[in-house]
This record gives sequence, structure tokens and C-alpha cells, in this order.
Amino acid sequence: MTPHAMVATALLLGAFVAAAGAYGLLYCLSRLWDQPQLRIWSHLSYATLCAITATLVALTPLYFGWKILIVVSCGAYLLIPAVTWRYLTRLHPGEKMSHDPRLAGHVNRSMLGVHRRS
Repeated sequence: MTPHAMVATALLLGAFVAAAGAYGLLYCLSRLWDQPQLRIWSHLSYATLCAITATLVALTPLYFGWKILIVVSCGAYLLIPAVTWRYLTRLHPGEKMSHDPRLAGHVNRSMLGVHRRS
């Protein structure tokens, strides 16, 4: 691998991670605030992730095994936010999953070992 190819590959891998993070963040924000615009942006960030994945596979001199790992990771990133959101809503069934300032300071007292005395 030439130095130029190494720098280009490193930049693409950084963009890959950034796009994956943007997708996860925007997905969760779109579910939290129920905003269609955020849902569109989350889909666009995932499409960007797919484009970066295709570029990494087609144009970089990475070993075949690494390219397979990148493709599998791209597919897994599609599922991770949805699965995590579903798990959290099942874990906290009584809590409202929306942007409510009153819930921002909520701490699960039983997790901290602090119990209210009546």
C-alpha cells in the first residue's frame, strides 16, 4: 500500500465511523422527538455509510477479509439503533420516551442503591 493509498483509506475509514455514528444518533433523535426530518436525515446518513462502504470495497487496497468485515459492519449498523431502542423501551416500560425536560434529571434510584423511605 502506498502512502497516498494509506491516507485515503484512513480518511474513508474515519468517514465510515462518523457516518455510522451520525446514523445512530439521528435515528435515536428521530424516535425520541418524533420528527420526520430527523428520520430523513438518518436515512441519508445510512445511505452515505453505504456509499463509503462501496468506495472502501471497490477502491482501496485493503485485504479481502477487512473488506468483508466492513460490509458486515455496515449491515449491522442498520440494525443496532433499532434493536437498542426496542431493548430500552422494554427495559423501561413505564417511562415516557420523549423529550421532556422533567425527565432529564431522572435517575433510577434502585440502580444507585438509594431507596425512598416513607
